[in-house]
Amino acid sequence: MKAGVSLSLLLVLSCSVIAQEQKLSVPPVFNIFELGIRQGKDKAYDSLAEKNIRASVTGESGTLAMYSAKKKINPSVVYVFEIYADSDAYGKHLNSTSYKEFLRNSPDILEANQKRRIDVIPQFLADKQIVQSDHTINNFVIVDVKPQFGQAFRDVVLPEMAQSIKLEEGVLAMYAAIDKANPERWYFYEIYASEEAYQAHRKTPHFKKYIEQTAEMTTYKEAIGITPGILMNKGGLMYEL
Repeated sequence: MKAGVSLSLLLVLSCSVIAQEQKLSVPPVFNIFELGIRQGKDKAYDSLAEKNIRASVTGESGTLAMYSAKKKINPSVVYVFEIYADSDAYGKHLNSTSYKEFLRNSPDILEANQKRRIDVIPQFLADKQIVQSDHTINNFVIVDVKPQFGQAFRDVVLPEMAQSIKLEEGVLAMYAAIDKANPERWYFYEIYASEEAYQAHRKTPHFKKYIEQTAEMTTYKEAIGITPGILMNKGGLMYEL
């Protein structure tokens, strides 16, 4: 495990990395929200979310990524994943014109009793600049780890994620966080260029090693099927706690 905290921002063009590094003394902010869309308001939500995400990622230097994805079996449930350089950057976003517009319009679009923030602590965040296409897919997985295997699980999963983002062209983002209230619960959000890229990832030696070594370390796994809405980031993020 690294001593201290660092956040390296690299500019990614296609698959080439142009070195540009920024080290921060505090970890980034990683938010996960679960929202409910009012009946008949799907298109209104899509429009509002896209406007907010585009304005935020392109117009705010500290907003590193924002993703919106709907639950496959119930598209009225949407998950939003956000990454900010630090708490100050998140505060600036909350005071932005685009976010305030989102807030003004959301009561008519979102169910008031179906808003939930999942409080997490980021453990590993890495991505490439995403150019979304019809083939882009994303995964959202929840894993509960046996308490006695907490460190062992971390020592296996984080290097596997680092290898995936480094070695596989089709792996666009790998994010891992633990629940603030329950550190044995892990949340994984991943983005792949295509289904083919994801299946190729599952055949890699590092993924197979991860599956084999953690087989007896977990008590619960849930893969929540989600369909990408709008996925935007600056790209080149590499953070490990």
